[in-house]
Amino acid sequence: MTLTYEKLIEFDLEKNLKEKLIEQKKYDQLTEFLETFFEIVSVDQFIRDLPSFPYATEKIIRSEMVRAIGSTLAIEGIVLDEEEIKKSFEKTDSKGSFEVEGLASTNSRNVYKYIIDVVNNYDGEFVYAEEHIKNIHKYFTENIDYPGNVPGEYYRDVNPIFGEPPRRSFCKTKANVEVGISKLINWLNKPNPGLVGGNIIAKAMMAHYYLTEIHPFGDANGRVARALEALVLYANHINPYCFWSLSNFWSSNRVKYIQHLHNIRSTCEPWEFLMWGIKGYLREIIKIKALVLKKIKQLMFMDYARYLWWDKPRRTSKRFMIALELLVQFGRTPLNKFYSSPEIKALYHSVSPPTKTRDFNKMKKENLINIATENDEKFIEPNFGILEKLQYKT
Repeated sequence: MTLTYEKLIEFDLEKNLKEKLIEQKKYDQLTEFLETFFEIVSVDQFIRDLPSFPYATEKIIRSEMVRAIGSTLAIEGIVLDEEEIKKSFEKTDSKGSFEVEGLASTNSRNVYKYIIDVVNNYDGEFVYAEEHIKNIHKYFTENIDYPGNVPGEYYRDVNPIFGEPPRRSFCKTKANVEVGISKLINWLNKPNPGLVGGNIIAKAMMAHYYLTEIHPFGDANGRVARALEALVLYANHINPYCFWSLSNFWSSNRVKYIQHLHNIRSTCEPWEFLMWGIKGYLREIIKIKALVLKKIKQLMFMDYARYLWWDKPRRTSKRFMIALELLVQFGRTPLNKFYSSPEIKALYHSVSPPTKTRDFNKMKKENLINIATENDEKFIEPNFGILEKLQYKT
């Protein structure tokens, strides 16, 4: 059974999925889906229960936003590396001028800021509205001259061709689009029972799919669909560290992602897409967990170093602690590169070279650092392993 406009606007492709799986005796798939979802909930709760350190949290969120922006743009052929995206942020903050790619990057950042603001400033349980979809599109495309596109407005009465392989939208007129969006909003706001309706991650993915098929705008429809997915996740308090995580997964598996969307249109069966996507979301949120744990380990490491300083004040100094903190930020790095970095040079510019040597020898004696040779080059790194060997007074 292939999708039609009439079938699309029923918004029920995910209906009775559980019953279909049981009828087809796909018990293992059903179990795997539920286990994956419960593991996501567990990881998400673990991240929430950890103490939030504002500076560390902001760094993780900003880094993941940069990845997500690069991902959602790359799916549509706009390729920017992380440094280019960060530079576009700096230009925005300093009111600099942009090329189209830079505008696409900063516009994407504004979309995610809009999602955060519109949800956080909403009084009561969040209710989806047409204006949210239009505003997302407006932020994505403002000040960019995409042919046939007007920011925040549906396309006029033309039947666009989109996707890979190319296909026509089911919404052949603006009136079709308006009906489709209206019914999509109703579907988003009503409780949807069943396997997907009770699983907000799966519902977010279906909202994403449905909007790609409505294809309401002259350009950036894929970005808007993925942002709607992110809005659904954020409005339901899923992973505030990185509610846009699925964009990273879709981008890193772009060919398979596009094939799944095409298959739903061809079969009206979204199960394989949902199963694959929820596994991808678990993969992404586990990455966030690892980043959070890494930051906590760094904080614990510095806390231990301060304990040494507090317990034996003559054996360490503020300069010593700053140098160690810099090494934690650098991570494993060539020794000569670390010593010649602007930060270390500034820290030791007013003291004699033996002072720096003495500080780092002291770190080595306290087992705070590791220095090892690899391919005739020396590397230095914090010795986080010491945290697992500490013995406490009883």
